[in-house]
Amino acid sequence: MNELSALEPKRVFRHFERICAIPHGSGNGQAIGDYCARFAAAHGLRCLRDAYGNVVIFKDGNREKAPMILQGHLDMVCVAEPGTQIDFLRDALPIATDGESVFSRGTSLGADDGIAAAMILSLLEEDDPQYPPIEAVLTMDEETGMFGAIGLDASVLRGRRMLNLDSEAEGSFWVSCAGGERLTVTLPMQTDTSCACAEIELCGLIGGHSGTEIDKGRENAVRCMARLLLDSGARIAAMRGGKVDNAIPSACSAVVRAKDVDAVHAAFDTLSPAWKQNEPDMALAVRPAAETPLLTGECARAALRLIGDLPCGVQAFSREIDGLVETSLNLGVCTVDAACAELHYSLRSSIDADKDALAERMKAIAAKAGASAVTGSVYAAWPYRKDSPLRETAARAFSDLYGRMPRIEAIHAGLECGVL
Repeated sequence: MNELSALEPKRVFRHFERICAIPHGSGNGQAIGDYCARFAAAHGLRCLRDAYGNVVIFKDGNREKAPMILQGHLDMVCVAEPGTQIDFLRDALPIATDGESVFSRGTSLGADDGIAAAMILSLLEEDDPQYPPIEAVLTMDEETGMFGAIGLDASVLRGRRMLNLDSEAEGSFWVSCAGGERLTVTLPMQTDTSCACAEIELCGLIGGHSGTEIDKGRENAVRCMARLLLDSGARIAAMRGGKVDNAIPSACSAVVRAKDVDAVHAAFDTLSPAWKQNEPDMALAVRPAAETPLLTGECARAALRLIGDLPCGVQAFSREIDGLVETSLNLGVCTVDAACAELHYSLRSSIDADKDALAERMKAIAAKAGASAVTGSVYAAWPYRKDSPLRETAARAFSDLYGRMPRIEAIHAGLECGVL
């Protein structure tokens, strides 16, 4: 592979091209870890690997300076466009450049966060007497839950300053992130007699990321469906919406009693003008469905009311950073069937105590409705520091290099910085 050989800085893009040739999707990190370990051995650098697959490489430097930790993650999200033939477990990425951008033909590129590994390996090749000792921390499975960072034994590190190379845009310095956890609410269901049914679907909503786009005023398709069904009085047999808990659902379907379809249409005509202020492409579709046992009216209404009673969306804005969402939650996945109603939430806050309080509030509301609520996948916040010498030093260095100050930003989403 020599697609990127003309790009500068050459060492960075050489490493990035080699990384793109190694399959390294989340959960498939052995080969990319081996590559980093071979690099360390070839350059006489001490290297540690742990049970999670994390790689830590140590390079001696100016002993008068404190060690610097450089950190990024080695896994990528593997997505291909329809019709693209690729085996992400075995094939190299089909990368290319037009001289302005680097891209992959028909697949995700994995610059998140392969470019961090490429930059770090490039720096480890340099022998500048002014460099401090470098501790390179390359973690696994960030994309699926930051499991590498969570499992990392940080006692092997001497550094107390860290640069994480996993931001979104050139010239943006992130200085705070939200912590988070997942919460699953479960309510038992009971069925009644079978009858002729139809499937209705709310579709065409914008959706989006439950952290960075939670403040955009977008409707949640599951909550809209719950309101629609309650207002129409329709009897239901099942309901399903959303795909993952960290995305705002853009569609939701329900199986309802066939004779209630007209009432659903009437309720939609009443409710949709307000919804369409933010969701201009929202639509209601109706399809035939097989005869199905209905849920009892009592338990179905309990589930729909619970969806409305549980909070969702922005709960608080930061008092330190203008416009930053401080605490929020998102109902990302809903399944209601003959056995139970199951609601999956993603909770976020840049203040861990506020996130914990929100989870306790959710549990109390669920318990009052006869439901259980269980939390998991907890990760810590990275609070904003008003006084940060490292931030000021980095900003001055950027200004000296580029003649402009960087953007100092916070993100309402999880970063490995919060864990580490």
